[in-house]
Amino acid sequence: MIIEKRALQFDNLLVYEKTQLRTDWQEGFFMMEDLLLSGGIYKTGPVIFSVAPTEGENSYGHFTYYLPINEAVRLENEPQFRFEPTFQVEDALVLRQANEEVDFQAAYEKVREYASEQGILLEETFYCVLLEVYGDIIIDLYVPIQRRGDQT
Repeated sequence: MIIEKRALQFDNLLVYEKTQLRTDWQEGFFMMEDLLLSGGIYKTGPVIFSVAPTEGENSYGHFTYYLPINEAVRLENEPQFRFEPTFQVEDALVLRQANEEVDFQAAYEKVREYASEQGILLEETFYCVLLEVYGDIIIDLYVPIQRRGDQT
């Protein structure tokens, strides 16, 4: 298991949000793909989603899905989606192929353990980047590092 420090940035993104069971993480991915098929919008990068903790049961999370596209769009007929000009995570711990774990939550716990050992404070929200390679999906897990000013 190799954990690195990296940044992440994409421009021109479709965004979709939903609170759901963590095991249903692919639902938003399918929603994004459906919009692409029906809207004449072209994907220019991997689907990214964040998982933020929710109050109550730990099996739920607040998911935000991001999809880089070819240009800015207006989504008047798609109220559940929005457009954002840029997405950026300045500094994060990254675990490549997080899908080698039982699930991305298990991979997240490994990154948190590593950060604890190294004395690094992390945000609670994490990001998964879904890279399609030869018909399979590789998951890169990004866990943002708290800024020094945020550590007090």
